[in-house]
Amino acid sequence: MFNYADFETNPKKYELFRTARVKSQVFTENGEDDLAAGQFVAISHIRNAYNGVRRRTEPVYSITTGGGVWGVMFANNLSDFTL
Repeated sequence: MFNYADFETNPKKYELFRTARVKSQVFTENGEDDLAAGQFVAISHIRNAYNGVRRRTEPVYSITTGGGVWGVMFANNLSDFTL
């Protein structure tokens, strides 16, 4: 699970992660590109940005699944980060 306190202490660590697990199902408009809860995805750090919902700055990742870029996601929607 994304640990905000750890991110504040070690922000550069979150630029190194390459895979993560989706915390909860993500529904898309077409219904074909949904991400299942627990699905592992490849991630690439884009930047840190302000998350207006959480009212804090968090890492933003490019999400790749099935060999193609799926989209972008804030770190709080991911868990089980690995290098």
